Amino acid sequence: MGNISFKQYKMIDLSFITLLLLISESITTLATTKWFVAQPIAISTTLIFVLIGMMRWSGFGAIYAVVGGLTFAIVSGGGPQQAAIYAIGNLGALLALLVILPVGKEKVRASIPLLILTAAVAYLGMVLGRWLVSLAIYHDPGAIVAFLATDVISLLFAAVIFVLMRGVDGMIEDQKHYLLRLDRERRENPPETD
Repeated sequence: MGNISFKQYKMIDLSFITLLLLISESITTLATTKWFVAQPIAISTTLIFVLIGMMRWSGFGAIYAVVGGLTFAIVSGGGPQQAAIYAIGNLGALLALLVILPVGKEKVRASIPLLILTAAVAYLGMVLGRWLVSLAIYHDPGAIVAFLATDVISLLFAAVIFVLMRGVDGMIEDQKHYLLRLDRERRENPPETD
């Protein structure tokens, strides 16, 4: 880790991924709400970032849930109610920790069915969260259908990316485990000197 502490590494990692989320969610939101409004599909990158966050930092994936929801609401021109629905509702994605933590991050990462299950649970939790906040604000029980339908492409996108990321070293790995593994590998295989 060089000259930085684990706490500093964590802050840098969380900040960098938050920046990537802000950029990608802004672009996808502009694409679906301003540029290609006639298209019937919408895609959001928030779900995949929350999944990455939970695998890397467990509950700190909540940061990406809130940031993604706020970014969507602000960029799409939504008001405080929409911001609450998406920022607070997205926290329902953390239900996926009920899969990740008991099973173990390494087992989830190693198993395509578990990765897909985790993505599906996060998606359903996100939809349920948005619906519950929306229900509290607008008292419309039928809104759950809209939440399920509008982001189903985001679930497919997130599931595919989540599965592909298992091949990228350390990307969806608990970061403390990842850094310890790198240190152990470095000690076991020191660089050769001439």
